[in-house]
Amino acid sequence: MHDNQIIIKGGLGNQLFGLFYAYKISLQLNQKVSLNLTNYTISKRKDRLFILEGLFPNLFEDFKKSKSFISKFLFLYVKIHEKLFIRQQSDRLPGDNPFVFNYWPKKFIHSGYFQKINSSDLDKRSINLMKKKIEPIIRRNKLNLLAIHLRRGDYLSNKHNIHGVILEEYFYNEAKKILKKEDFDGITIFSDSPELVNKKIFKNLHKNIIVDKGGNTLDVFKRMINHKGLIASNSSFSLWAGLLGNMDYFSIPYFWMHNVKSELLGLENINRFSCNI
Repeated sequence: MHDNQIIIKGGLGNQLFGLFYAYKISLQLNQKVSLNLTNYTISKRKDRLFILEGLFPNLFEDFKKSKSFISKFLFLYVKIHEKLFIRQQSDRLPGDNPFVFNYWPKKFIHSGYFQKINSSDLDKRSINLMKKKIEPIIRRNKLNLLAIHLRRGDYLSNKHNIHGVILEEYFYNEAKKILKKEDFDGITIFSDSPELVNKKIFKNLHKNIIVDKGGNTLDVFKRMINHKGLIASNSSFSLWAGLLGNMDYFSIPYFWMHNVKSELLGLENINRFSCNI
């Protein structure tokens, strides 16, 4: 039997990408794989905690937990190797570097931090399995509201300026199209920087404009995923809310980063809305 560890790191969106990758490997091999959580024991970032168990309470019935000394050593080795030797491919999104090391006979460690999701049977089965697993903690009755995610926060810093900020006007135009097709009870605006959002522009769309109260990451995600429609930002957080939420209407931006189209994400069947970054 093979031993496979999948490194999980980053915020909730990237943790979900890692979990997606873990389910793919598990389904391929028809055996349990391990989640390497070393990143969360050595990282000093308090805004990047391991929180997947809050969405998948039975997570470690499906997977093993790797937090041994060997797992820590492998994580650090992979991190150094990734920084020095792994190069970004031209046909992938920046940061999209899934890879695997066969460090011992029948022993592998994987990085699935961020990857393309295609229309293969394996990818579909993995997404559907995640939906099934998350279903018990999500209310069955969808709110008849359209969610709009305006990602700001760290995207405004020089360190993360590669992402770029999508202006409100592009979300407004997409919401206008959707509201012509469906009668929603209101619009909920989600943002990590609500004080920077021009909310007045959306009042021309609907009289009921709600600004989400924010707070705990898991609570915000659960509220977002419970909407009937979602216009996502260039953020894996709202991307996964739409992928797992069985939305009636779900759109992602045409551009994901500066001069980088979201088609590199795969997801051919997901609607794109026009924008510039």
